[in-house]
Amino acid sequence: MSSTQTITSENRRALRVSTSLKTIVQVKESNEESWKEVTAVSTVSRNGAGFSLSRKCEVGRLISLVLPMPDELRAYNQGTELYPVLGLVQHCNAVTVDGETVYHVGVGFIGKEVPESFKQDPTQNYRFSGMNADGLWTVTEVKTAFKARKNARFWKSIEVTISQMKKDKGESSKETAKTKDISASGFSIPCSLDIAIGDKVKVAAKEFDFYAIAEVRNRKESKDEGQPPTLHLQFIDGEFPMNKILFEHAVAPDLN
Repeated sequence: MSSTQTITSENRRALRVSTSLKTIVQVKESNEESWKEVTAVSTVSRNGAGFSLSRKCEVGRLISLVLPMPDELRAYNQGTELYPVLGLVQHCNAVTVDGETVYHVGVGFIGKEVPESFKQDPTQNYRFSGMNADGLWTVTEVKTAFKARKNARFWKSIEVTISQMKKDKGESSKETAKTKDISASGFSIPCSLDIAIGDKVKVAAKEFDFYAIAEVRNRKESKDEGQPPTLHLQFIDGEFPMNKILFEHAVAPDLN
């Protein structure tokens, strides 16, 4: 049996590694203080990973990982034994396992180049600002520490179709555009349809097999002439599968 096997699920392909995958995680609390931990990886892809730690990581911080990443998921350093990569902490949730508190952590990979602002201050906070052609996230500094919110927001552009909901049987208007950002509970998107705050629309993101009804919570006119307003939509009957964004084409290591 080969070391990997291909699994098809919902028209998406993912490789499942037959051997356990572990990573060294280093967290810098200051320029003088840091801690390391070796842990098993639960989910990994070209642009992110999930794992558990015995200590808390602050959301919005950068941490470093070194792991024997499968070559097919690497953006660089193919053929080397280990793969060093920086990750931006997206969530860190405390859970109790066998009476002990552990933290489930999810990070998005930004590459191996350390930002100058991080060298100066390892406690600097960041957010995603986009994605490179190699599938790694780009980040930008934020002035304040992360404030806990129900759903993390990703500055991710995906194609979505917005359809007006009409009470009569007439054909509704549709428009396809790309999101400015997205979370599990909604997204913002430029849209020229005649839709007002409080209206309900149908949204469809075919790439992620996601369909829902959403309410327009805000509508901001563009300052740029000729550009459509930005709608801020909140899902009513579902949540967007954010794991499909953070862990696209993910590898799930077999830890048995």
